Amino acid sequence: MKVSGKTYITGFLTMLLLLPGCFGGSIKEESGLKVINVLDKKFYDDAHIPGSIQIPVMEVEARAKNWPKTTKIVVYCSNYKCSASGMIARKLKKIGFVDVFAYEAGMAGWKQAGLPVDGPAQEKYLKASNEKFSDRKHDDVEDISTEDLKALLDIKK
Repeated sequence: MKVSGKTYITGFLTMLLLLPGCFGGSIKEESGLKVINVLDKKFYDDAHIPGSIQIPVMEVEARAKNWPKTTKIVVYCSNYKCSASGMIARKLKKIGFVDVFAYEAGMAGWKQAGLPVDGPAQEKYLKASNEKFSDRKHDDVEDISTEDLKALLDIKK
């Protein structure tokens, strides 16, 4: 049986649609875990935690409205100096999510810990000092540490 290039491509695209969990997607989607990068797409494309999804700050609430409120969510941005992860985590808690964490060390903390990164990781902030400068509190939102996030994602180093 002769298979044309068009048939092959159509079959491959159909397979991608039928098996989305096998090709990309968010981290451990079957377990309900969502790791959200709220940086601009330019920074997400440069470096992000493998399997995390990029959602712009202004779109998180709208995108999350159909997720089960029991979804475990970790929100991160660039580093300790950025307050977006805590702000978005608080918003998610206010709209009813019960298992939300802010990863305050951000992408810089992840990269500096030597953990896997998707993207070329060329942005300067990734190499800059990333010291926790205060015990920023986010109401009832917990800050998750790099080690705890690594364990949650079951990443072997």
